[in-house]
Amino acid sequence: MINKQLVIDRLISQLENSLEIAAQSAKHAHQDATHEQSKAETQYDSLGIEMAYLAEGQSKRIESLRQDIHVLKETQFPNQHEQVKLGHLVHLVDCQADTPLWVFILPVAGGNKVVLDDVVCQIVTPNAPIAKKLLKQFVGDEIHFDWLAKEYEIYELI
Repeated sequence: MINKQLVIDRLISQLENSLEIAAQSAKHAHQDATHEQSKAETQYDSLGIEMAYLAEGQSKRIESLRQDIHVLKETQFPNQHEQVKLGHLVHLVDCQADTPLWVFILPVAGGNKVVLDDVVCQIVTPNAPIAKKLLKQFVGDEIHFDWLAKEYEIYELI
C-alpha cells in the first residue's frame, strides 16, 4: 500500500521546486526587460516587450503555484473509503493484465505525476475525464476507459 501523506508531501515538494525555478526565471526576465540593451532601437525591435510579457507570464505562474501549494496544505481528505470522492488516492487494477493504476483526485495540480517506490501516481482534478469516470463510483466497481481501451476495477481507496 502507498502512503497518501508521502504522495502529498512529494507533490508539494515538486511544486515548491517549480516555484523556485519560476521565481528565478521571472527575475531574469524582468532584468532583461528593463536592461539598457533591451531598449528598442527601431520600431521592429521588440526584445524588451517580449521580455516584459515573459516576466508577466512567470509572475502569473508563480501565483498559481503558490495557490496550489496553499490549497494542498489546507485540503481535508475523506475518511470514508467506499465511494470515490475528491481527495481520494484511487488504486485501480487492470481487469485483464492485473496491472495497477494509481490516480489521486485533488482540487489542484492536475497533470503532475508523483513517483514513490517505483509506483507512479497520476494527479488529476475533478474536471479530468478519468476523474469524471471515477467520482461517485464504489470499491469493486469496474470502469471502462475508452481512451485506454481497458477496463479497471477500483481495488481500494486511500
